Amino acid sequence: ASAIMNQAAILCIAIYPNNLSELPQHEIDFLKSVPTTWDETKFIAGYPGKYAVVARRHGDKWYVAGLNGTDQVMKLTLNLPMLAGKSVTYYHETASKDKKALWPVSQMKTVKVDKKGNLKVEMQPKGGLIVEK
Repeated sequence: ASAIMNQAAILCIAIYPNNLSELPQHEIDFLKSVPTTWDETKFIAGYPGKYAVVARRHGDKWYVAGLNGTDQVMKLTLNLPMLAGKSVTYYHETASKDKKALWPVSQMKTVKVDKKGNLKVEMQPKGGLIVEK
């Protein structure tokens, strides 16, 4: 999510050669496709020091990124009128069942934004999410 959230044309991703093999293929594919310039940016939701959600458009494709700065799971209903009624790809994290795991489990699924533009999402503590269409 930080690749979309950060406002810089040079993306700095915290991946090292020794942990690259631990990333799911959908994450690697996504990182390869993230634009470095944006045509439009919209604030969706947030509160200073707690969380932020922004939407960015590159051409006709929207990317929505959320970051949770708290130690609690955060459940939100995002209002995304630009994606109303559309199926989108939703990248999110779930807590690992392995108590020794350093990272949450990354998931990718297709979900539908309702006709009013609302989408229910969940962010893990200190985690994030991405929605793209």
